[in-house]
Amino acid sequence: MTKKKKRGRRKSPVPVLVSLIVIVLIVMVIALFFNKYSGTDRQMSADEYFGVRSDDEAALIVNGEKLEQKGIVSDGRIYIDVSTAWNYFSSGFYYDSSSGTLTLTLPEGTSTWTADDGSGTLLEQNGTVYVASDWLKDNSDIDLTTAENPHRVIARNQWSGVKTARVDSDTPVRYRGGPKSAVLTELKAGTTVAVTEAFDNWIGVTTDDGFTGYVRANAVTVSGSEGIAHTEDARFVFPKADKPDGKICLAWQYVGSSDANSQMQQLIAGADGLNTISPTWFAVTDNSGTLRSYADKSYVDAAHAAGLKVWAHFGNVDVQGADADTAAYFSDSGVRANIISQLMKAADDTGFDGINLDFESLSEKMLPQYLQFIRELSIAAHEKNLVVSVDNYVPAYTKYYKRQEQAKAADYIVIMGYDEHTSSSEEAGPVASISYVKQGIEDTLSEVSKDQVINAVPFYTRGWTESFGSSVPQSEALGMDGADRFVQEHGIELSFDSDVGENYGTAETDDARYSIWMEDEKALEEKMKLIKEYDLAGCAAWRLGYERSSVWSIIKSYLN
Repeated sequence: MTKKKKRGRRKSPVPVLVSLIVIVLIVMVIALFFNKYSGTDRQMSADEYFGVRSDDEAALIVNGEKLEQKGIVSDGRIYIDVSTAWNYFSSGFYYDSSSGTLTLTLPEGTSTWTADDGSGTLLEQNGTVYVASDWLKDNSDIDLTTAENPHRVIARNQWSGVKTARVDSDTPVRYRGGPKSAVLTELKAGTTVAVTEAFDNWIGVTTDDGFTGYVRANAVTVSGSEGIAHTEDARFVFPKADKPDGKICLAWQYVGSSDANSQMQQLIAGADGLNTISPTWFAVTDNSGTLRSYADKSYVDAAHAAGLKVWAHFGNVDVQGADADTAAYFSDSGVRANIISQLMKAADDTGFDGINLDFESLSEKMLPQYLQFIRELSIAAHEKNLVVSVDNYVPAYTKYYKRQEQAKAADYIVIMGYDEHTSSSEEAGPVASISYVKQGIEDTLSEVSKDQVINAVPFYTRGWTESFGSSVPQSEALGMDGADRFVQEHGIELSFDSDVGENYGTAETDDARYSIWMEDEKALEEKMKLIKEYDLAGCAAWRLGYERSSVWSIIKSYLN
């Protein structure tokens, strides 16, 4: 009898396949996770990062920013074209293209260089003039180093408001904020870097050798304070005039003729708290630098007797009968010297206490000449202990006026915190809304210390007429009482606009719309609050005769 063999149960392959699939999925997930979160070691070449294409080209980095412009390498020195050097590195020198002369004016004296003087400071190549980077380092109050492979110049001229970070562990600096981004350079533990921006996991940094990239946030400790240590070079510190005690309270007097000087005592009657007056005395009448002068010793004597300092106004606004080009007379060193000589003689003859500069509508191209004039004038004025103040419209319109450079030589920088809307504006609006004034102060303080900043307020208002059928409004400048008459004449009802910081109203007839933003006591007080809040050096006002006597107690209360 034969026995039947038992058949064994065939095992199902399904569990094995499932296990394999699970293993494969786990491996894939691990691979994806590793691929996503592990860093690459790929190095970006320095030539690629800095955009340097040859050995005779040099990258230029200022405050962590790579400039589009490049320097050139000649005989082992790196040169930067004078325009780029002045705009980005240092505005403390002056290059006169007509004479080919580089001028450095410092309190100790003036030095000059030319392309053919044998020093190698200047280099002319293919019609472009370059200045040696080592000359900039030695003759400017900036931090500047050079590096090789590739050639580059690394400079810093901004130190305040910059955060720093300490590197806690060796870490790569990546081109972008992510582990897959190429590596630019390596940082060693203990290194200090400037911080450009911060995200949750990545910190933007600038390294001492010119790279700007990103490091992991857990690799650095960001400092709680702002500012990079910098010791100001005493060679570039201009002496200043003796500052008065307390805050400046200045008002301009419009003087259109010598006879107008006699109005001063009437205009200051009741101006309690006013301590400085600036009569519009000087203007250039021709390109040789001849000055029109209404300066008067008896005016100065009367002002001093009333307890006022006199800062004689010198500008290029509303100059009747003059045939002078500002660019022409400021670009000539001999003419600048002639102007300064006349101002110094007038100071000796009349005894005024300071000079207030008011040069408006200067193009960016004219700024080097103007800054050089400010330096030369300040040196001469400070030898006589004369205060030098410089008027500027808000930086939103005139950023290129380089207030930081002005402040190195001058004593005060005055913000003309008005003319938000002018007679040429295409729409009606306020003379000086509170947001406009505030932004002007904050932007100026980003360049100039608060103890050198004076904010000027308007005593005038613009009454606006928008004739129906005309696309351009018309306006007239009104004093405070004149503005009240405009409101009454047109039946305007006023209400306070907190966004503007002024009383506003409008009315319509069949022919036109009449609008006004009042520069009255309420608007003035809002502006004085800002002057007190930012602890500025004082207040100025345009102009005497437009105000009511009630304004002076307001001004005085916020300056004390």
